[in-house]
Amino acid sequence: MKYHIVTLGCPKNAVDSEGMDSLLSGQGHQAVAAADDADVIIVNTCSFIAAARAETLGVLKELGKRKRPGQRLIAAGCMAQSHPGEVAAVQGVDATLGTQQWTQIGALVGQLAQPVIPLTPAQPVVTIPLTSTVANGQPVSYADWRTTQIRRTRHTPSAYLKISDGCNLRCAFCTIPSFKGDMRSKPVGAVLAEAQELVAQGAREIVLVAQHLTDYGRDLGLQDGLALLLNELCQVTPPDIWIRLMYAYPHGISERLIATMAAHPQICHYLDMPLQHAHPATLRRMRRPPDTERTLRLIAELRAAMPDIAIRSTFIVGYPGETTAEFNALLEFLQTAQLDRVGVFRYSREPGTPAAELPDQVRPQVIERRWHEVMRLQQTISHARNRRWIGRTLTVLIEGNGATDDGSPLSVGRSFRDAPEIDGQVFVWGAHPAGSMVPVKITQATAYDLWGEAIA
Repeated sequence: MKYHIVTLGCPKNAVDSEGMDSLLSGQGHQAVAAADDADVIIVNTCSFIAAARAETLGVLKELGKRKRPGQRLIAAGCMAQSHPGEVAAVQGVDATLGTQQWTQIGALVGQLAQPVIPLTPAQPVVTIPLTSTVANGQPVSYADWRTTQIRRTRHTPSAYLKISDGCNLRCAFCTIPSFKGDMRSKPVGAVLAEAQELVAQGAREIVLVAQHLTDYGRDLGLQDGLALLLNELCQVTPPDIWIRLMYAYPHGISERLIATMAAHPQICHYLDMPLQHAHPATLRRMRRPPDTERTLRLIAELRAAMPDIAIRSTFIVGYPGETTAEFNALLEFLQTAQLDRVGVFRYSREPGTPAAELPDQVRPQVIERRWHEVMRLQQTISHARNRRWIGRTLTVLIEGNGATDDGSPLSVGRSFRDAPEIDGQVFVWGAHPAGSMVPVKITQATAYDLWGEAIA
């Protein structure tokens, strides 16, 4: 059968979509570039906040309306797990597959290929245990099964590698543990094998992702599990490969992890460290560590070990009970911390979360005004941080080529400071092969992007 996968949401979803793609292609099914050409359309859904769920339902409704006779539509992933009734009720959806069930995509597509088997869209078609399945007749961990059964087909310069799934934290605003469950780490050997396969297939950058990266290995009985994993990864990957860390919670960043990041050439001097707020009272209501002074010391330690490190974070404005003083404390923190990259979420009231029941919900107009104020401040800070690179040389991973309006060739890529699909880009004059690493002298800087000329 011909299939087409639509991926919504975060990079962790992209990993699962790649897994489904690999399983289906390995069974002889054919991937196609357009949904209209597919026999089966698979939408890997997102359920992070209300806006993401609205986007998911909109995509499903549109694809459902466009279905031709005999074409099938599968809703997979997070929203299929967290809101199965809403998803299955969309006209045109033939089956749902939860976030822990994606390894059964081949069996489900096989069922959909046989019209004699009736399918009820109001319920999941298949169910599997969350932590184990069977491969070659032997019970193995879910993470082991993923790695031993999947052959990657990704050919872009960067590849995501999910090292764990689920989360042991219970932040008051977050729904993820309710449908992902507790954290389950992929064994070290399985991560190493997948990383080596990605490199063999041409990946120049490996982005490690998880709901809680710095908690990696706790369920396996490891201490400083992420530092241990990174040391092992750097032994089996070439020195010119980039390894990037995403979603590293601050209270899991140890001295050993910082030393490990500084010691290995493969590890990008980049850290995505979601902080969410800076006022202790707000953080307590969020059920997050409230020690902002410790966070500032941690940032200083990271910069002392890696002076060029780019630190990214995310924050929420308009959290229930956020007073003017608490919001001003966030602005003051940003001025002090001088973070390179910042993403800002408007608080979304998620049913079923403790935060949804808190008093003193902030008015939408106030949330919007605060969002713009934080963004204006951070743009100024990010621009200043980017200007520090003018006249200096950065290695740029080229991702594509184009031309200016007057026909001058222009390449686009990223430096170690830029995570794919999230941060800014580096524009390089001239045409350079995609996937190549090019030394570039920076000549211009904006709040988000850099411009430069390749050094021969």
